[in-house]
Amino acid sequence: CKNNLKQIGIALHNYHDTYNTLPPGYVRDLRNASCSGPAYNWSWNMLILPFVEQPALYDLLSPFPTMQDAVTNANALQQMQTGIAAFRCPSDTAPQTNDQLAFGTNRFLATSNYVGNNDRNGNPSNNTATWPNTIFVIGNSARGVFWQNSRCRFADVIDGLSNTILVGERSWEINNPGRRKRVCGAAVMFGINNNCDGDSQGGWSDPTVSASGDPGYIKTWGVQAFSKINDPNEMPGATPTVDNYNFTNPATSNTNNNYDGCRFGLASQHKGGAQVVLGDGRVEFISENISHTPATIDGNNMGVLDKLMNRRDGQVTGF
Repeated sequence: CKNNLKQIGIALHNYHDTYNTLPPGYVRDLRNASCSGPAYNWSWNMLILPFVEQPALYDLLSPFPTMQDAVTNANALQQMQTGIAAFRCPSDTAPQTNDQLAFGTNRFLATSNYVGNNDRNGNPSNNTATWPNTIFVIGNSARGVFWQNSRCRFADVIDGLSNTILVGERSWEINNPGRRKRVCGAAVMFGINNNCDGDSQGGWSDPTVSASGDPGYIKTWGVQAFSKINDPNEMPGATPTVDNYNFTNPATSNTNNNYDGCRFGLASQHKGGAQVVLGDGRVEFISENISHTPATIDGNNMGVLDKLMNRRDGQVTGF
């Protein structure tokens, strides 16, 4: 897993060397500005395929203008359902295809365990009252390095590459002491399905999961420090009333107090924390006990995890 993250870090540097920017978090198809019909969009991990020794796969997929075009092509879909070792933690228990997010009726893609840094705290205008709704940051106000149609340069990482997380782990599930395991859902290779839901608000408008699609696209490719590492609970300060998110009947468990925090943050099967790759290419193991204060505004009172997720807060910290 550490080697995988190291190779992803090298790939991101090579991408930056080639294009003078990091890849976008995901590429919103602006031709579909009216958001009519599905919106399946290529994400950062597809765009770095040539730099992780997958040029043939990239050459197969890149001619398709959008991910929507690719998933409706039988040959491309088959390739997108095949797992890629470089994006899978060997310790994780996830299946080859991620059945937590559909791209059409019962159409699932390969699982990934690595997610990009979107923001330290989600949408600052609405990060507590209706969490997890509207927490995804889509514009330049994102304090991480990946967002919708982003072009983040290393020069934009004001706090320094060695002090900023690029990519980290998310596991399929984590233990919840005294309860059943929590479903984190890992991530999905190649892209996102947001069905255009929540774009005007910058994030989720409906955390409902169905066989035909999941508007909850933040869990697909991005990570925020809104929840702590290996967080088995839900909204900060909430008392969990269910053990797991109920994918069969979402209406019974999609309230704010009943949602898996690990679906938005970092999580792993490595005891006591998770691994990340920093902007300078180093891979570090971060303890799940790292200080974390997501509800505070940027400043001296932020936790260390929050500072590592914020590329431009002026609160430099590192390892």
